[in-house]
Amino acid sequence: MIRIGVVDDQTIVRSGLVQLIQISAQHEVLFEASHGKDALEKLSTNTIDLLITDIKMPVMNGIELISAIRKTGSKVPVLVLTTFDDNELLMQAIKEGANGFLLKDVDLEKLNLAISALASGEYLFEPQILSGTPSSAEDSTMQIDPLSDTEKQVLRFAAAGFSNRDIASNMHLAEGTIKNYVSKILEKTQSRDRTQAVVKAIHWKLI
Repeated sequence: MIRIGVVDDQTIVRSGLVQLIQISAQHEVLFEASHGKDALEKLSTNTIDLLITDIKMPVMNGIELISAIRKTGSKVPVLVLTTFDDNELLMQAIKEGANGFLLKDVDLEKLNLAISALASGEYLFEPQILSGTPSSAEDSTMQIDPLSDTEKQVLRFAAAGFSNRDIASNMHLAEGTIKNYVSKILEKTQSRDRTQAVVKAIHWKLI
């Protein structure tokens, strides 16, 4: 049974999503919240396997909520449902620790797949949301230098929100060495920063 928390300020949207989720006998909605602060209070008394949240909400928005959750050390997967294609907002959410994105008009099959994937520790970013990443057509022609196993491991840690210092500690390497790996990764993936490199690597299924 996958235990889920749902956060959205629009009552009709939230109720519809909860009903959709509960069609599956394998999913249980433990709580609903209308904004991030409300969700944090309910997270303090409920243990969940997945949090589904909107981005734009009053009091505390989705990005602030994800940031607050990660600051507590929680690794609970966060799926962001949105009607917006603002790439800057999505990149901010990824930097704070979001694990996936889907559009709010998602169908039942795709939602179930997303819930199962994120609850199992995977990442899921719907291609049309990530307007700043290559399309399928571009994927077939995009040529990048293959990443080494070590570079892929560095990217996995980066995707989990680890700093260069944390990555160095976990991989038993010098922080300067990690910085060099990150530079190589940015060059190979033609990315402007770590976050974009992570998004591209996930989109291309490199990690």
